Amino acid sequence: MTKWPDREQWQAVWQTLRAQLLTRERVRQVFTRNLSLKLISILIAFGLWLFVNFGERDTEESLKVPLELRNVPAHLMITSPRVDFVDLRVMGPRTLLGRIDRTRLAVPLDLTGVRPGQAVFRVGTEALTLPRGVKVVRITPAEVSIALERVSSKSVPVRLRVAGQPSEDVRVLEIKVSPEMVQVTGPESDLRELHAVNTEVIDVSAARPGTIEREVALDAVGDYLSFSALRVAVHLRVEELPVTREFRRVAVAVRNGDASVRLDPDHVHVTVRGARPLVSNLELAPDAVTVDGGGAGVRERAVTPAVVLPPGVELVSLEPTSVRVSRLPGRTPARRR
Repeated sequence: MTKWPDREQWQAVWQTLRAQLLTRERVRQVFTRNLSLKLISILIAFGLWLFVNFGERDTEESLKVPLELRNVPAHLMITSPRVDFVDLRVMGPRTLLGRIDRTRLAVPLDLTGVRPGQAVFRVGTEALTLPRGVKVVRITPAEVSIALERVSSKSVPVRLRVAGQPSEDVRVLEIKVSPEMVQVTGPESDLRELHAVNTEVIDVSAARPGTIEREVALDAVGDYLSFSALRVAVHLRVEELPVTREFRRVAVAVRNGDASVRLDPDHVHVTVRGARPLVSNLELAPDAVTVDGGGAGVRERAVTPAVVLPPGVELVSLEPTSVRVSRLPGRTPARRR
């Protein structure tokens, strides 16, 4: 049998090792030799300890995740305020939370088979792709209420809105809008109340004679209505207001007559109307007002004078409206060869 050392022998061995290994110089070398490597090792060990104790500890984090509405029926549209995002509260190790790709997160909401009216949907997280070990603690809101309505279309006229008053000597004579009608698409309830679409306001307070051509936008008539055309072409024709002018005691000239012809009266008052520059500068020619002095065998008759005016000027009134044409006794009108 093997005989184990007794107590005195163990003490002797210990004294020998102590004398050889635990000297002051050897103890100093243990702490000072390769000091930099020892410090690095301590730091690495401390970092591993932090990673294990804090990196793997569960924590919570809030995420703002978009809500995607899928499979909305083509004949329906959403008429309630949209919920675009939900707040997601997740829990898991910090290292796993840091691996979540926020750009690819989305909560889908399937609207297959919905009908017109108000519908309530539960917001689920089953389709979310999260790292294993991360769980959803809370989602807000947990339910979403959506109003849906049938989509319809309607053609309505375009109405041009004009603001301002042009100067006293001009007027807007012609207004054209192209296209005159637009197709409006949207919820049936909104279309029932829609009878026309207005354009943006055009200010004509500084309009001058001529043509105004402009492209203007249509005014929005609701959050859910769309137009077949967003802008229309507008054509306005502006002209000067006509002014009137009276010419008094205008001599009446005789055509096809001779010295035997007498007129009663031989002067008339002429009132004309036209653009201000034309009327203001108008001078009637000597033969502007005439009567026909012919008429063989007729000694006396009433004739309406003819008035010749330049283009752009019109006759308003003639006083008197007719003159009496007569011949002196014993005279006959000369015959033209």
